[in-house]
Amino acid sequence: MRLNLVRFMMLAASATPCLARRLSAAFSPTVTRTTLRNIQSTTSDRWICRPSFAVSSARRSSSSLSAALGTPQTSFDDGKSPFEITTPIYYVNDKPHIGHAYTSIASDVIARFMRLSGRDVYFLSGTDEHGQKVEKTAAEKGLAPKDFVDEVSLSFRELLDLLNISNDYFIRTTDEDHMKAVQHFWKTLVEKDAIYLGAYEGWYSVRDECYYTETELVDGKAPTGAEVEWVAKEPSYFFKLSEYEDKLLEYYEANPGFIAPE
Repeated sequence: MRLNLVRFMMLAASATPCLARRLSAAFSPTVTRTTLRNIQSTTSDRWICRPSFAVSSARRSSSSLSAALGTPQTSFDDGKSPFEITTPIYYVNDKPHIGHAYTSIASDVIARFMRLSGRDVYFLSGTDEHGQKVEKTAAEKGLAPKDFVDEVSLSFRELLDLLNISNDYFIRTTDEDHMKAVQHFWKTLVEKDAIYLGAYEGWYSVRDECYYTETELVDGKAPTGAEVEWVAKEPSYFFKLSEYEDKLLEYYEANPGFIAPE
Protein backbone atom coordinates (compact mmCIF):
# COMPACT_ATOMS: atom_id res chain seq x y z
CA MET A 1 0.00 0.00 0.00
CA ARG A 2 1.36 3.46 -0.86
CA LEU A 3 0.83 6.17 1.72
CA ASN A 4 1.39 9.93 1.55
CA LEU A 5 5.02 9.85 2.69
CA VAL A 6 5.18 13.33 4.22
CA ARG A 7 2.04 12.87 6.30
CA PHE A 8 3.10 9.35 7.28
CA MET A 9 6.48 10.62 8.49
CA MET A 10 4.85 13.44 10.45
CA LEU A 11 2.56 10.96 12.20
CA ALA A 12 5.35 8.49 12.92
CA ALA A 13 7.66 11.23 14.21
CA SER A 14 5.02 12.54 16.61
CA ALA A 15 4.41 9.05 18.00
CA THR A 16 8.03 7.92 18.19
CA PRO A 17 9.29 9.67 21.40
CA CYS A 18 6.76 8.17 23.78
CA LEU A 19 6.68 4.80 22.02
CA ALA A 20 10.44 4.48 22.12
CA ARG A 21 10.55 5.40 25.79
CA ARG A 22 7.84 2.91 26.66
CA LEU A 23 9.32 0.14 24.58
CA SER A 24 12.63 0.64 26.35
CA ALA A 25 10.89 0.44 29.71
CA ALA A 26 8.61 -2.44 28.79
CA PHE A 27 11.47 -4.73 27.84
CA SER A 28 14.01 -3.70 30.46
CA PRO A 29 14.96 -6.78 32.54
CA THR A 30 14.86 -4.77 35.77
CA VAL A 31 11.60 -2.89 35.36
CA THR A 32 8.57 -3.66 37.56
CA ARG A 33 4.87 -3.40 36.75
CA THR A 34 4.55 -0.41 39.10
CA THR A 35 7.40 1.36 37.31
CA LEU A 36 5.72 0.79 33.94
CA ARG A 37 2.50 2.36 35.15
CA ASN A 38 4.39 5.31 36.61
CA ILE A 39 6.15 5.86 33.27
CA GLN A 40 2.81 5.71 31.50
CA SER A 41 1.07 8.17 33.81
CA THR A 42 3.87 10.75 34.07
CA THR A 43 5.06 11.01 30.48
CA SER A 44 4.99 14.63 29.33
CA ASP A 45 3.76 13.92 25.81
CA ARG A 46 0.65 12.00 26.83
CA TRP A 47 -1.42 14.18 24.52
CA ILE A 48 0.47 12.71 21.56
CA CYS A 49 0.05 9.06 22.56
CA ARG A 50 -3.44 8.97 23.98
CA PRO A 51 -4.48 5.90 25.99
CA SER A 52 -6.71 3.52 24.05
CA PHE A 53 -9.71 4.26 26.28
CA ALA A 54 -9.50 7.97 25.43
CA VAL A 55 -9.24 7.93 21.66
CA SER A 56 -12.78 6.95 20.68
CA SER A 57 -13.89 10.53 19.98
CA ALA A 58 -10.60 11.36 18.30
CA ARG A 59 -10.99 8.37 15.98
CA ARG A 60 -14.13 9.84 14.52
CA SER A 61 -12.68 13.29 13.88
CA SER A 62 -10.00 14.64 11.58
CA SER A 63 -8.98 17.99 10.18
CA SER A 64 -10.86 19.26 7.15
CA LEU A 65 -7.57 19.19 5.24
CA SER A 66 -7.00 15.51 6.07
CA ALA A 67 -10.56 14.58 5.26
CA ALA A 68 -10.29 16.33 1.90
CA LEU A 69 -7.05 14.60 0.98
CA GLY A 70 -8.10 11.03 1.72
CA THR A 71 -5.60 8.30 0.84
CA PRO A 72 -4.18 7.25 -2.54
CA GLN A 73 -6.56 5.15 -4.61
CA THR A 74 -5.37 1.68 -5.57
CA SER A 75 -6.83 -1.18 -7.61
CA PHE A 76 -8.35 -2.64 -4.43
CA ASP A 77 -9.00 0.48 -2.32
CA ASP A 78 -10.89 3.59 -3.38
CA GLY A 79 -9.20 5.66 -0.67
CA LYS A 80 -12.51 6.65 0.95
CA SER A 81 -14.36 3.52 2.09
CA PRO A 82 -14.19 2.24 5.69
CA PHE A 83 -10.78 0.75 6.42
CA GLU A 84 -10.18 -2.34 8.56
CA ILE A 85 -6.82 -3.41 9.95
CA THR A 86 -5.80 -6.08 12.45
CA THR A 87 -2.68 -7.03 14.29
CA PRO A 88 -1.90 -10.73 14.29
CA ILE A 89 -4.32 -12.43 16.67
CA TYR A 90 -1.55 -13.28 19.09
CA TYR A 91 -0.89 -16.81 20.25
CA VAL A 92 -0.91 -17.21 24.04
CA ASN A 93 1.52 -20.01 24.78
CA ASP A 94 3.80 -17.43 26.44
CA LYS A 95 4.02 -13.77 27.50
CA PRO A 96 4.39 -11.06 24.81
CA HIS A 97 7.83 -10.03 23.55
CA ILE A 98 9.23 -7.18 21.45
CA GLY A 99 8.00 -8.78 18.21
CA HIS A 100 4.41 -8.40 19.42
CA ALA A 101 5.12 -4.76 20.23
CA TYR A 102 6.52 -4.21 16.73
CA THR A 103 3.47 -5.55 14.88
CA SER A 104 1.11 -3.70 17.22
CA ILE A 105 2.88 -0.37 16.68
CA ALA A 106 3.08 -0.89 12.90
CA SER A 107 -0.68 -1.53 12.75
CA ASP A 108 -1.37 1.40 15.04
CA VAL A 109 0.62 3.83 12.88
CA ILE A 110 -1.38 2.81 9.80
CA ALA A 111 -4.69 3.03 11.69
CA ARG A 112 -3.86 6.52 12.97
CA PHE A 113 -2.74 7.63 9.50
CA MET A 114 -6.03 6.46 8.02
CA ARG A 115 -8.04 8.25 10.72
CA LEU A 116 -6.11 11.48 10.11
CA SER A 117 -6.92 11.03 6.42
CA GLY A 118 -10.63 11.06 7.18
CA ARG A 119 -11.18 7.31 6.85
CA ASP A 120 -13.62 5.40 9.06
CA VAL A 121 -11.27 2.87 10.70
CA TYR A 122 -11.90 -0.37 12.54
CA PHE A 123 -8.73 -1.59 14.26
CA LEU A 124 -8.70 -5.08 15.81
CA SER A 125 -6.29 -6.93 18.04
CA GLY A 126 -6.67 -9.98 20.25
CA THR A 127 -5.45 -13.40 21.30
CA ASP A 128 -5.71 -16.89 19.78
CA GLU A 129 -6.32 -19.30 22.67
CA HIS A 130 -6.56 -22.64 20.92
CA GLY A 131 -4.11 -25.43 20.18
CA GLN A 132 -1.90 -28.17 21.52
CA LYS A 133 0.84 -25.72 22.49
CA VAL A 134 -1.53 -23.96 24.87
CA GLU A 135 -2.68 -27.26 26.38
CA LYS A 136 0.92 -28.44 26.79
CA THR A 137 2.21 -25.20 28.33
CA ALA A 138 -0.74 -24.98 30.71
CA ALA A 139 -0.09 -28.56 31.88
CA GLU A 140 3.58 -27.75 32.46
CA LYS A 141 2.53 -24.86 34.69
CA GLY A 142 -0.05 -26.94 36.55
CA LEU A 143 -2.96 -24.83 35.33
CA ALA A 144 -6.23 -25.54 33.57
CA PRO A 145 -6.02 -24.30 29.94
CA LYS A 146 -8.66 -21.59 30.48
CA ASP A 147 -6.96 -20.27 33.63
CA PHE A 148 -3.66 -20.17 31.77
CA VAL A 149 -5.01 -18.28 28.74
CA ASP A 150 -6.86 -15.81 30.97
CA GLU A 151 -3.55 -14.88 32.55
CA VAL A 152 -1.55 -14.63 29.33
CA SER A 153 -4.27 -12.82 27.37
CA LEU A 154 -4.32 -10.15 30.07
CA SER A 155 -0.59 -9.55 29.55
CA PHE A 156 -1.27 -8.79 25.88
CA ARG A 157 -4.00 -6.31 26.83
CA GLU A 158 -1.57 -4.64 29.21
CA LEU A 159 1.05 -4.40 26.46
CA LEU A 160 -1.42 -2.60 24.17
CA ASP A 161 -2.38 -0.22 26.96
CA LEU A 162 1.27 0.45 27.80
CA LEU A 163 2.02 1.36 24.18
CA ASN A 164 -1.24 3.34 23.80
CA ILE A 165 -2.32 1.20 20.87
CA SER A 166 -5.61 2.62 19.57
CA ASN A 167 -7.42 -0.63 18.72
CA ASP A 168 -11.22 -0.47 18.70
CA TYR A 169 -11.71 -3.99 19.98
CA PHE A 170 -9.73 -6.81 21.60
CA ILE A 171 -11.03 -10.23 20.63
CA ARG A 172 -10.37 -13.52 22.42
CA THR A 173 -11.10 -16.79 20.66
CA THR A 174 -12.56 -18.05 23.94
CA ASP A 175 -15.18 -15.27 23.92
CA GLU A 176 -18.71 -16.60 23.83
CA ASP A 177 -19.72 -14.44 20.86
CA HIS A 178 -16.67 -15.58 18.92
CA MET A 179 -17.48 -19.24 19.54
CA LYS A 180 -21.06 -18.70 18.37
CA ALA A 181 -19.83 -16.99 15.20
CA VAL A 182 -17.44 -19.86 14.44
CA GLN A 183 -20.20 -22.44 15.00
CA HIS A 184 -22.50 -20.52 12.66
CA PHE A 185 -19.78 -20.35 9.99
CA TRP A 186 -19.05 -24.07 10.33
CA LYS A 187 -22.71 -25.03 10.05
CA THR A 188 -23.04 -22.84 6.95
CA LEU A 189 -20.12 -24.65 5.30
CA VAL A 190 -21.68 -28.01 6.15
CA GLU A 191 -25.07 -26.95 4.75
CA LYS A 192 -23.43 -25.82 1.51
CA ASP A 193 -21.47 -29.08 1.27
CA ALA A 194 -18.25 -27.03 1.12
CA ILE A 195 -16.22 -29.25 3.47
CA TYR A 196 -15.68 -32.98 3.78
CA LEU A 197 -14.13 -35.37 6.28
CA GLY A 198 -10.91 -37.01 5.17
CA ALA A 199 -7.62 -38.02 6.74
CA TYR A 200 -4.16 -36.54 6.90
CA GLU A 201 -0.82 -38.03 7.74
CA GLY A 202 2.72 -36.76 7.89
CA TRP A 203 5.42 -35.27 10.06
CA TYR A 204 3.77 -32.81 12.43
CA SER A 205 5.32 -30.09 14.58
CA VAL A 206 3.28 -29.08 17.62
CA ARG A 207 5.35 -25.92 18.01
CA ASP A 208 4.87 -24.83 14.40
CA GLU A 209 1.36 -26.29 14.12
CA CYS A 210 2.35 -27.47 10.68
CA TYR A 211 2.82 -30.69 8.70
CA TYR A 212 6.09 -31.24 6.83
CA THR A 213 7.02 -33.66 4.08
CA GLU A 214 9.98 -36.01 4.34
CA THR A 215 12.03 -33.86 1.97
CA GLU A 216 11.43 -30.73 4.06
CA LEU A 217 12.95 -32.18 7.22
CA VAL A 218 16.47 -31.14 8.21
CA ASP A 219 18.34 -33.68 10.31
CA GLY A 220 15.04 -35.20 11.37
CA LYS A 221 13.53 -31.89 12.44
CA ALA A 222 11.33 -29.20 10.92
CA PRO A 223 13.09 -26.49 8.87
CA THR A 224 12.48 -24.21 11.87
CA GLY A 225 14.39 -26.59 14.16
CA ALA A 226 11.23 -27.77 15.90
CA GLU A 227 10.75 -31.40 16.87
CA VAL A 228 8.33 -33.41 14.70
CA GLU A 229 6.31 -36.54 15.24
CA TRP A 230 4.65 -38.88 12.77
CA VAL A 231 0.86 -38.57 12.69
CA ALA A 232 -0.83 -41.44 10.88
CA LYS A 233 -4.26 -41.02 9.30
CA GLU A 234 -5.58 -38.27 11.55
CA PRO A 235 -9.23 -37.45 10.73
CA SER A 236 -9.39 -33.93 9.31
CA TYR A 237 -11.92 -31.72 7.57
CA PHE A 238 -10.98 -30.25 4.19
CA PHE A 239 -12.41 -27.33 2.22
CA LYS A 240 -13.46 -28.15 -1.36
CA LEU A 241 -11.30 -25.47 -2.95
CA SER A 242 -11.09 -27.35 -6.25
CA GLU A 243 -14.78 -26.65 -6.88
CA TYR A 244 -14.01 -22.93 -6.94
CA GLU A 245 -10.78 -23.17 -8.96
CA ASP A 246 -12.11 -22.16 -12.37
CA LYS A 247 -14.21 -19.28 -11.02
CA LEU A 248 -11.30 -17.94 -9.00
CA LEU A 249 -8.86 -18.12 -11.91
CA GLU A 250 -11.36 -16.36 -14.17
CA TYR A 251 -11.85 -13.63 -11.59
CA TYR A 252 -8.10 -13.13 -11.10
CA GLU A 253 -7.68 -12.88 -14.87
CA ALA A 254 -10.44 -10.28 -15.14
CA ASN A 255 -9.23 -8.34 -12.07
CA PRO A 256 -5.42 -8.37 -12.14
CA GLY A 257 -5.18 -5.92 -9.25
CA PHE A 258 -7.30 -8.04 -6.89
CA ILE A 259 -4.34 -9.77 -5.25
CA ALA A 260 -1.73 -7.43 -3.81
CA PRO A 261 1.10 -6.79 -3.79
CA GLU A 262 1.80 -7.75 -7.38
